[in-house]
Amino acid sequence: MKPARLAAAAFALSVACTSLSYPQVPPPHALPTNSSPKAKAAADDPVIAEMSEQELRSRLVGRPLFLRGLWLDESLHFNMDGDLVGQSPKGSFTLCGVLIDHIHVTKKTVEMEGIRWGIHFEDEAQWKDQATSFDRLQITPRKKHQVIVIDRLVVVPPKKEGGKGLLGLLKRGGSEETGTGADSQNQARGASTPNGGTGSPGQGDGGPAAGADDGKTTTSPAESAERLRNALNRIFAPELDAKMVAAMPDYWQFFYQAQQAHKSLVPTDPNIVRPGPGVESPKLVKNIVPESNDYAQRDQVAGVASYKVILGKDGKPLAVAVYRPIGFGLDETAVTAIQKSTFTPAEKDGKPVESVIDLAVQFRIYSPLTSKPAPLDTAAGGALDQDIRNLHLPGPFTAAEERQDAAAAPASGGTTKQ
Repeated sequence: MKPARLAAAAFALSVACTSLSYPQVPPPHALPTNSSPKAKAAADDPVIAEMSEQELRSRLVGRPLFLRGLWLDESLHFNMDGDLVGQSPKGSFTLCGVLIDHIHVTKKTVEMEGIRWGIHFEDEAQWKDQATSFDRLQITPRKKHQVIVIDRLVVVPPKKEGGKGLLGLLKRGGSEETGTGADSQNQARGASTPNGGTGSPGQGDGGPAAGADDGKTTTSPAESAERLRNALNRIFAPELDAKMVAAMPDYWQFFYQAQQAHKSLVPTDPNIVRPGPGVESPKLVKNIVPESNDYAQRDQVAGVASYKVILGKDGKPLAVAVYRPIGFGLDETAVTAIQKSTFTPAEKDGKPVESVIDLAVQFRIYSPLTSKPAPLDTAAGGALDQDIRNLHLPGPFTAAEERQDAAAAPASGGTTKQ
């Protein structure tokens, strides 16, 4: 498999349209109804009744959500279209869960408070359950809050036009038949106005009338509500749906497509060999130690994750797929370390060949008593599964029946360390 062909295949990845449902867990504490005077006033206000606080609470409060944009800041501000105002660093989707517990609605904004949570995958679960077997761990420090503010399209009452009859004519200062008074004087001055319209700038035909749409206001509560709903859909995902998976790096897409199909991962190219009888295993030459991160250290997330890696004839990694993730943003650093590491290639009949290997990466909690993180482990052994089904992942990997879950675990006696 040539790198150019591999790159082209990676861009051809597609994701099924069904969403990846996760078990919904109850919120960690009961959430009482907000009965403050401000909340009551907001709920009773006919201007915002079209998108009430009650509807927002039913959609958002107590439900594990994901931030689609993978923003990491604890304070986020969005405009009425759901675009981030300002900047925020981005991270892994495994660090971008949120749980909203308070909502305050005003005419101009929706203000939310909650916590951020991260995903820690359970390494003891069977492979077919890896995607749905995880713990949610709070990331937001104690006594702190995740604060999210969304601007609203402000609803204003339509402006009432001047009445007809004698009272209206007196207010306009003229006659209905003759058009005398201020109106006729304005018409007479129309040619000399800067905008070519009637009356002073900003009035009449030449400028926006008072109460006209300026992009920030509307006279329609339904329009404001629809704008807010669209913004919410752009900001939050109730689960890891197809849109979120499609935006992930290819190594995560391989994992979720295989999990969706309940199949394992094997190379699409039958010429790619797995080390075993008659094939000499590759050896680690340059080991890049993967880094942990502050989130994982603070929540003491440690353990072993494993990845399937296709090596070229020069020993360089051509493709990586997550096999048994750990979460908390650690898989991204593991893949980066794997991509920067180099190996001697596998050999068959004395010639270098492309191969697929399983790599185990161990993450530890740093302390004065621990040494540097463990290097990558290469695990050889285990035959490629030849029962490749029609259900298939475009690219360097495909999904096959998972007959022996131990195939991805480091084999005792087939592990090389450097």
